[in-house]
This record gives sequence, C-alpha cells and structure tokens, in this order.
Amino acid sequence: MNGYLSAKTEFLFPDTPLSPLPETLHTAAARNGKAGLQLLFECPVEAGRIEAEAPGFGVEFYQLVKVPVDYNTGNGVDQGGAMVLLPETCPDYAIRKAPFWVLDCLRPLPDGGIPAEDGRCCAYLCLVPRAGLPAGHYEIPLTIRAGELTHTCILDCHVYPVEFREEVFGKTNWFSVESIEAQHGVKRNEPGFEPLLRDYARAMRRCHQKVFLFWMHEGRPVARPEKPYRFDFEDLAPLIEIFFDEGFETLETGGLICRGVQPDGSPDMYSADLKCGADPSVSVDSEEGYELLCCEMRDFAAFLTRHGWQDKVLFHVMDEPDVHVRSDADMQARRTQFFLAANIVRRYLPGVQIIEAVKTTLFRGGVDIMVPITDGYEREKKNFDAAMALGDEVWTYVCCGPEGKWLNRFLDQPLANGRLLFWGCAANRLAGYLHWGFNQFSGVKKPFEKTSCENRTGIGTDFPCGDAFIVYPGTDGCWLSMRLEAERRGAEEAALLWALRQKDEAAHDELIAKVFRGFADYDNDPEKLETVFEELLRLLR
Repeated sequence: MNGYLSAKTEFLFPDTPLSPLPETLHTAAARNGKAGLQLLFECPVEAGRIEAEAPGFGVEFYQLVKVPVDYNTGNGVDQGGAMVLLPETCPDYAIRKAPFWVLDCLRPLPDGGIPAEDGRCCAYLCLVPRAGLPAGHYEIPLTIRAGELTHTCILDCHVYPVEFREEVFGKTNWFSVESIEAQHGVKRNEPGFEPLLRDYARAMRRCHQKVFLFWMHEGRPVARPEKPYRFDFEDLAPLIEIFFDEGFETLETGGLICRGVQPDGSPDMYSADLKCGADPSVSVDSEEGYELLCCEMRDFAAFLTRHGWQDKVLFHVMDEPDVHVRSDADMQARRTQFFLAANIVRRYLPGVQIIEAVKTTLFRGGVDIMVPITDGYEREKKNFDAAMALGDEVWTYVCCGPEGKWLNRFLDQPLANGRLLFWGCAANRLAGYLHWGFNQFSGVKKPFEKTSCENRTGIGTDFPCGDAFIVYPGTDGCWLSMRLEAERRGAEEAALLWALRQKDEAAHDELIAKVFRGFADYDNDPEKLETVFEELLRLLR
C-alpha cells in the first residue's frame, strides 16, 4: 500500500509523493507529552480508516485539511515594507514558491474514518500516554484500510520516565472574541457562544498556555462622556471566568493608553502624543487625560478585586511603546507618558507586573517583563542580558516579522521553525514567548480560501500567510493546526530544557547547540531535531 508516514515536524502537501508504507516507525514522548504522526495514503474509495490498538494511550484522529499559501514571505526584520511577495523563483528560506497548498489544518474525527480527496486520505494521529502509564517501549499496531487495500505498521513508541512542568515557561497567544463571533455567527451573549469560547480556550491550553488576554476595552467603548467618569467592566466577568475554569492562571489585560487614530480611522503609528485608551481624542499628559486614566484604573482595580483576580494579572500599559518612532525626541516623549500611566497602574494595582512588547531596554523600570522581538533581542542582547542579571524578566515574540531565514511560524516556512523558536528561548534563558495572532481573523474573512491577513496599519504590504492565526474556525468549533502542534512541542521542550539546565547546564548548552545557534542560524532538519529531542529525554531520565 502506498502512502507517506512521518513522526517528524514537517509540512506535507496534497501532492506529497507516495511510496510503499513502512512496516515499523519509531517515536518518543515524555510521560505527560504526546506523540504525533502524519499519514497520507492512497484511497480508491470515498473514505479510508485508521485503527490503532493502543491500550494505555488516548488516540486522537484528525483529517489534514489543505489551506492556501497566497504569498511567500519577504526577507526583512521590519514590520514595514514588502512583508509578502510573489517571487519568480522560490526563496531559499521557503518550502515552496507561492501560491501553493499545504496540509496545516486539523479537522477532528471521532472514529478514525478519513474522507478521501483526489484519491488519497490525509490524516494526523496523536498518541497521548494516559496518567500513570509506566515508562517503556510500547508496540502499537496501526492498521490502515482503504477499500480492499490494507496495511499494518508497528509503531514503536518509547515513553520516557520524564515529565515537564508548564509553570517554568511563560506563554501567551492573543485571541479575539470578535473573530469568534464573526467566523461562527454567534454573539457573546447568545447561548451557543460559551461552548465555542471553551473550545478555543482548550486549544490554547493544549499548547501549555496559562496566560489569556482580554483588553480592558474588549470590543466596546467604556467611558461615559460626562463627568464624573465611571467605568463598568462586568460584562467581561463571565468570559474571564470561563478561562480560569479551563485551567488558566493569569489574566493578561490592559491597553490603558494608545497611539491614537488618524482622521481616516487607521492607527497613528508614529505618534509621539499618546492618547487614553478609553478616549483616543484625549492626550495622556493633559489634565483631562490624567483624570480619565485614574478613574478607569480605579474602577478596573475594583472590578478585579470584587472577583478575587487582583493578584492574577499581567498588565499592558501600551503595546510596542518604542516601536515605530521617528526621533529621539519622540521616544523621550513616549517614555514620559508611558511612565506616567505605569505609575497610575501601580497605584491602583500594587504589585502588578507590567508586560510589554519592546524593541529596546529604554522602558526598563516601567516594564517588569520586557518582550523584544527575536531579531531585536539579538541586536540588543548585551542590554537585555544585563537587565536579566539585575532581576528583570525577558520573554521574546515574533509577529509579521522578522522574516526570511528568521525563525517564525509562517505557512511558507519549514514547520520545524515554529518548534525551534522555543529552543532559542531556552538557549538565551528567556522566560517566555508571546504572539499576537491566535485567531485574529478580522483581516482574513475566509481563512480556508486566503491566509494572508490584510494590513490595516498603513505600513507595509499584507501580513505573511498564517501570521494572524494558528487555529481555524471549523464547522463545529476551533480546529487545530500543525503549526499549533509544533508550538506545543516547542513549549514542552522549553520546559524540559529548563529541567536539564537545573541538572547540568553544560549538557543543556551542548545539546541546544546541535540545532540552534541564533534565531537566524540553526539546523531545522526534521530528522535531526527528533534525534536531539530523544537525546534530551535520555539526559533527563
């Protein structure tokens, strides 16, 4: 029987060449991890079937669904400029020349039945060791059926006596309530919305995210135009409660100040006159602005305290305060306004940690968790590392940049790149990872037809394919992706690498160097990555 079976972190395509399926396949997992397999096979009938005899394991079945890659990514580090392009030849950092189709979306299937398309079935299986399963080798017969065609492959799954700890590595993907409403046609106050929100929350928890984002102005204005200013945040409470109920530990929130907007409604990206989030017409350092900020933080802190959440908060004063700045004078103006707002936040929420995506260390002291973009971290590594030595916490992030050879999670990059990002965090002792696009579909109306997100900032071309989202709005809820699975594995490995560093720092550094030297200097060969991962498990047992 012809097909393709892989336990490696690699993208497959609808036209991936098929050959005789193997008789055996080896894979490995931590005791609280997962082992994933991609499978393509010829199918002359309407549907094929996969059966796995795996006592001691949960088995998840998914159909691999193709999505379009409209453009190739550019080759720069800035958010402006040509972020997407249609080149004459395939760039050396891309998996194929755009446009093309790739198997990224995972449609859940309850029983292992896989619909055929163009004479082949495309599937993803996940083996989940059950709690209490003893470590050891497990031989799992995997039977593939397609009409009269049948093939059995023996999966040799080595479960190591190793477990990772989620809490040692911070992680957040920003999700959008409005996108759930728009894609699924259900409003947040309607009966069908809660199950959908829980579905998205569980997808975030799957990749070990324990921090969740709700902006203070989540989808609506909150200020009364007349004084005295009063703010009511209670409509957020039922949504926030769902996330805590699903196992999240920290509410990420904020957006107290912003850049303001231009007359056409687009963000004023280069503004040095920062505005109040509750009323973007009011300057932060005006008398009215000071009163507005104080009143909003007073009422927001009271809201958090009523629900017992005041000590479970990470706070954003303003996203990317030192990005898109034209002069040193403008930067200093922003610093002054930012520190004013940060002081107001700390007055009403004593002990709160402020987290921001930043380009430099210029906002240290006002920011407790600095989150530079990967190329920015490497450019300012000396300063960020010095801040860490003094007790500052540093995470990293990627978004529409950096591009090209820089590790990211775009749909035209090798799938292993999204996993290696987390090895880079471990190599540099970075404590967490942030991305803006969990399900930001507002600029992608039909993500199964177009994966490049419209850029509404007024700078640069459209955002790269897949940048805005890492899950899909399925017909029955949130559908996962292979990129999310790569991120899950990376997050697990960052936690395992943390454990190795506590045990043997020299071994930790030596192991990482086999696949990672810098965020644009690495070895993303999928087979080598699996070998090094299993070496990590052996070092920890």
